[in-house]
Amino acid sequence: MILHTLIYRFDESVTESDQRRFFDELRELLLTSEYIEGFACEPHHWLPIDDNSRGMTGTAIAQYAARDLDSLRAFSELPHVHDFLASWHSKITYQAAYANHRELTLTGRRVMRHTEHTVTVDAPVAAVWDVLVDVEGYARIFPPTQEAKIIEDSETHQIVRLVVDVNGETQSWVSRRDIDHDRHVIAYRQLELAPIIGHMGGEWRAYPLTDTRTQLVLTHDFKPKDPVDGKVAGKFTYEEADELLCGGVERNSVDDLGAVKSEAEGRATGASAA
Repeated sequence: MILHTLIYRFDESVTESDQRRFFDELRELLLTSEYIEGFACEPHHWLPIDDNSRGMTGTAIAQYAARDLDSLRAFSELPHVHDFLASWHSKITYQAAYANHRELTLTGRRVMRHTEHTVTVDAPVAAVWDVLVDVEGYARIFPPTQEAKIIEDSETHQIVRLVVDVNGETQSWVSRRDIDHDRHVIAYRQLELAPIIGHMGGEWRAYPLTDTRTQLVLTHDFKPKDPVDGKVAGKFTYEEADELLCGGVERNSVDDLGAVKSEAEGRATGASAA
């Protein structure tokens, strides 16, 4: 996997609305390409020292992934990619610095891990969104989930107790889900943590590609609990717990995205048949 990391610096004349539109169009350009496998962007989090820093301090950072350098090069040489860049350079003023690299693994202190998985769903965003917000239905479509019970909810949030089979062991935790219906984003985080987890959170994001296709993205930010007397949950070294979490997140992300895809496409096919 090769990552392409971009640091953007927009001129002060560029409005936040123009910046959002730029990244929305960039996301669609990337995620409709056969060469690109994932995309994320986020504003630069400003520090006081940035006011006096030398060189380019970014307004925002973006990153996308390709299978290999050949795929990345093929994407970069597409005519409509050059048309996209030329069009935006004619509308707004910005600078961009970039680097092509493999995923970096930080050494030294224990750090939060971040993963991002994506799948294209042949169903409208509304059908995908209906599956995502129906958290009690997760026990039906996600095989490891035995129960999902809503403890508290409103139009914009849910607090849910989940009972899940984790590597053959039944575990339970409580998660909060903040729901943005306009952007089709659910931000989740565990409030009551599973035994080996020190932090677990992330987002479900659904992006309409066309009227009948949706890009579904699932992110995780996680790390194990700090060890006590050298052990996490009394069983594992930190490295063992980290490996277990990484493996579990990878398997579950693929399975969960596939389950939502299957369920949404089934509902869309049923609706069109009716």
